[in-house]
Amino acid sequence: MIPRTRHFWSALTCVGMMAFAGCKKPESANTVRLAAPLALDSNAGQQEPPTVMFDLNKSSAASGSANSQVYDCTYQARGKLAKFRLEFGHSAMSGAIPMASAHGRFLPMVGSENAELLGDLMKALEAKQYPARSPRVSELAFDAVLLGEKQSRNPTGGYADKPPGDWMVVKIFLPKGGDEGEVFLNLNPVLGKGEFSIKDSDYGDYVVTQLAKVL
Repeated sequence: MIPRTRHFWSALTCVGMMAFAGCKKPESANTVRLAAPLALDSNAGQQEPPTVMFDLNKSSAASGSANSQVYDCTYQARGKLAKFRLEFGHSAMSGAIPMASAHGRFLPMVGSENAELLGDLMKALEAKQYPARSPRVSELAFDAVLLGEKQSRNPTGGYADKPPGDWMVVKIFLPKGGDEGEVFLNLNPVLGKGEFSIKDSDYGDYVVTQLAKVL
């Protein structure tokens, strides 16, 4: 049973309108539409921002909670390598519109060069201010809702359950226990890829500022 929190109702409203990015009408009943996965350097003239795709691999680090998996994540761009860990876990999918409660946290890694990643996140999430330098934190925990699993992705950035694939469509809420910021964090452990995608431009500055503390 998924707890009927404000996170649940926020997700249910978006699912009910079949719009996981800005509540836009999808191409079909089984399609989840997200921002187009375009190269950041070739985004001129595009009406939708690109997503930020990163690499992830299962980590040997121990998880902090049961039924969670830890991933070592990297993002390389323009000669810089950002590194961070992601811990993520979720309950079983259930309900007339299948969803699941989820949780996780971002963990910093020594030697991460995050300037290029933060700059690309600003573009993708439509943040307006580069985050001020702030002390690094030991973790950034979040609540989340798993909106779809076994999803396939099409070239325009949409997700669908037919044909089935290996993507999980996830919306996270920051800070843990609140909802000052929301962002999509889609994961494909089989392919070894993760993706940040915009939920709403109003959250851009807050989300990037928080992520800057751990990425």
